[in-house]
Amino acid sequence: MALLLAATALGGLSGCSVFGSDGATDNTASGDRSKPSAGAAKPSNGAAASSPPAPVVDPEARSGWGPTLGEIEQARATVVSLTLDEKIALVLMPGFWGYDGTDPTPAEAAQNELMHGVPSAVDAVTARPYGGLFLRPEVIGDADQIQSLATQLHDAGDGPDGLPLLISMDQEGGVVQRLKEGVAVVPSAASVGATGDPAYAHEVARDNGRTLLGLGVTMVLAPVADVDPDGSSVIGSRAYSSNRKTAAEMVVATVEGYLEAGVVPAVKHFPGLGTVTGDSHRSLPIQDKSVAQLERTDLRTFAAAIDAGAPVIMTAHVAVPQIEADVPASLSAEVIGTLLRDRLGFKGVAITDSQGMGPVHGPYGPAEGAIRSLLAGNDLILNSPKPDKAFRALRRAVESGRIPQERLDEAATRVEALRVYQQRLASAAG
Repeated sequence: MALLLAATALGGLSGCSVFGSDGATDNTASGDRSKPSAGAAKPSNGAAASSPPAPVVDPEARSGWGPTLGEIEQARATVVSLTLDEKIALVLMPGFWGYDGTDPTPAEAAQNELMHGVPSAVDAVTARPYGGLFLRPEVIGDADQIQSLATQLHDAGDGPDGLPLLISMDQEGGVVQRLKEGVAVVPSAASVGATGDPAYAHEVARDNGRTLLGLGVTMVLAPVADVDPDGSSVIGSRAYSSNRKTAAEMVVATVEGYLEAGVVPAVKHFPGLGTVTGDSHRSLPIQDKSVAQLERTDLRTFAAAIDAGAPVIMTAHVAVPQIEADVPASLSAEVIGTLLRDRLGFKGVAITDSQGMGPVHGPYGPAEGAIRSLLAGNDLILNSPKPDKAFRALRRAVESGRIPQERLDEAATRVEALRVYQQRLASAAG
């Protein structure tokens, strides 16, 4: 059955996109509709102008970032029915403590009490219908343990929509392979890129994705789209190549491999960490390039991934003074709204890098960091050190009007659409 999609379905804020049939932005979504555009037909003889019929949109048409337009409409309808607390939980992807979801050690339970106000991961996801959970390195043992843990989380975490959790982890390969016991070695991006063979990159990602999905992990925080042309950045072997064209080909093939496996990939770290010095885990690196220079260099791999339909982009804790000085890109509405959304045309889910990293946790803390992340245009807030505090701060910000309801609804709808999309991918993967 054809669906009528309202132009304002996911709009609201400046820099926020409205999904149309081709994923384009409807610039009239929040504008003055009382003024006719240039060349608009005018009524004659005093007759009232009739409104054009709403376009009939094929629900099977693709959005440009993964879900179909019908799936986006399904997500929008779900979000409309949610309470404020449920919407806020949907845009959070926290971590937790414990190798076991229901029976943590006393020390792990104490950490969960500090983070969530409850002793176990299952208690946390039962209390709040989070959009997903992040498997921190401290909760990863071997393959059997992860499968057991993920099963516990999925069994407890079906929210009002009945969809499985997005369970994410860092499993890039090479030096960032968090799960090692009971699974195959995942080669580093550099070794994959050195082959010059995108088909091999696709195969590596597909196989890694199938392993993860079989264990209950539905989202992988990979691939790295950063390019380190001279080996001076902290990215090193996590980058596919010092050649941007080769790196872009590998990133695209990797994204497609993960999607074929039924796992959602998150391309990182936008707008690029490959040409900056400093480690964003501890301090705020500075990217001094202009937008024009970035478009010729660091952004090429991200643009290729977006054009290929990447569903998720991770925003980095790096300052871009030519766009907005002294502010991490992950908290910058100019970087996310103007650069990522408008210039590169990304319509999918923007996820922050970990909120526990120095450039966010130090100056802003879990409450203000979460608020600014959502205001900047992110849709998922990753690994808050104190998700209960972040949750309460977001609720106060929405209730006070600091975060417009439309911004929260837009983010929640994107996350919900991603969950619907992932379920379809997993079903197709068998």
